[in-house]
Amino acid sequence: MFTTIRTLESAQGAWLTIEGKTVLNLCSNNYLGLANDARLVTAAKAALDRYGIGPGAVRTIAGTMALHDELETKLASFKGVEAAISLQSGFTANLAVIP
Repeated sequence: MFTTIRTLESAQGAWLTIEGKTVLNLCSNNYLGLANDARLVTAAKAALDRYGIGPGAVRTIAGTMALHDELETKLASFKGVEAAISLQSGFTANLAVIP
């Protein structure tokens, strides 16, 4: 099997622009369509203004950010549980739940 890496020329969504052509996107992680939601874009810009680019390092090395604490508190409240934790990747989520 040969793979060609394509460069996206548009925002992600159901339709993309690749090499000047509009194509249907059948392989996105944006299945809820939230990547371009105006409310999330506005909130992300505000977070960038406050915190800058990137978390600095993995939280177990450099510490956590107030933003992460706030997210976890809101997630726990939303789920009606004592606490929640956010992890940086699917791999670390698997490590956290599989003994």
